[in-house]
Amino acid sequence: MNTKGKMMITCEESTFLTSKKQQDKLSTSEHLQLFFHLIMCKYCRRFANQISLITKAIFRMRQKMEQQSTHICLTDEQKERIQKALKDQQAN
Repeated sequence: MNTKGKMMITCEESTFLTSKKQQDKLSTSEHLQLFFHLIMCKYCRRFANQISLITKAIFRMRQKMEQQSTHICLTDEQKERIQKALKDQQAN
């Protein structure tokens, strides 16, 4: 999307820049264009808030999953049952 040289951007361009901002750093001109558009447009401001909430929720969920996975450990009995089930399955 080409937003260079424009002072006021459209809502479509605003949503593009909002999404881009979640992945990349915006240039100074893009940041200013988005900033001024969000001041004027409550719908794009709402979209930007929703995207931010979703991104934070995914980040927290990923952190929680990483913390939990480091603490999960099978007992020797569970490992033996899995190995036995695999051998039984291969025999059939």
